[in-house]
Amino acid sequence: MDLETAVRRAFAPATRRGRVGVEIELIPLAFGGRPAPERVAGVLDPRCAAGARAAFEAGGQLRLRIAPQPLPALLGTVAGVLRRVRERATRSGIALLAVGTDPQHAAADVPLLVPSPRNVVLQHAFDARGPDGRRMMRLTAALRVCVDLLPGRAGYEQWLVANLAGPHLAAAFANSPSLDGRPSGCAGARTGIWTRVDDRRCGYDGRHLDPRNPVGAYLAFAAAAPRLPLPDAGHLDALFPPVRPCGGCLEVRYLDAQPDERVPAAVRTVHTLLTHPVARATALDLLLPGLADLPTAWRQAPAGWSPLAADLLTIAADAEPALDEVLVR
Repeated sequence: MDLETAVRRAFAPATRRGRVGVEIELIPLAFGGRPAPERVAGVLDPRCAAGARAAFEAGGQLRLRIAPQPLPALLGTVAGVLRRVRERATRSGIALLAVGTDPQHAAADVPLLVPSPRNVVLQHAFDARGPDGRRMMRLTAALRVCVDLLPGRAGYEQWLVANLAGPHLAAAFANSPSLDGRPSGCAGARTGIWTRVDDRRCGYDGRHLDPRNPVGAYLAFAAAAPRLPLPDAGHLDALFPPVRPCGGCLEVRYLDAQPDERVPAAVRTVHTLLTHPVARATALDLLLPGLADLPTAWRQAPAGWSPLAADLLTIAADAEPALDEVLVR
């Protein structure tokens, strides 16, 4: 498949609407350091992780993927999965940290615990740009929110709001006070890591955005990113923008891993801002004038404060009571 076709498919709308899914990453710790993924996987029997698909990131971070579904059902599934997984891990001497960066280790302390060909290639490419690629791969954990992509103009609005809200929501939900196992002096060290990895692949300078031509801008971003020695089908998966179009949904990638009790608020906020038409339009009016300043906003976000964060949270909170009515129309 040629790149243009692949990008256009990535922006294809969902066949249904209003659903939301999540990927919850947790950092496993045991006595002596990070446990091997095989040890963690060994405690997650099918009943324990029922409702989620478990996998592991490069540094051994546990990833729990819960498929898109209506918001109330999703939050119920999340609560049950986290409760069961934590109980089982604790009995096996494993702590699962819901935090954006490992509070105990530097990248040099954590081996590449999932040395797949893709991870080895990515690590080599990131190493050429500096130390933050390894930090990202080995030390960080995220809460990713996947929202059904609407057709036409509404979908383009979702794309813009999801991206432009990024630094402000990352600041509002900052939960990564450590860098290389030490206090970093900022609340959002994970966001800081991402902004330094490689903008050619990550787009934290906004190079992948153009309100006049969202798909064309993303195609240009993808075409300009250096190719890695991976199958052509893997090129788009080797790009790590703050928001990734995934064919039927938008994957919001910039939130730090959240404490269990804070996951619902983060998911509800993203879902409402992208799904409720009034909230989306209000947020877009607030955010669009700041498009040119997006790189600056991302550089400021690790501090854990944003002048627009409170406004976005208010917009979402005000619209949420009417969200169910919108979804059943």
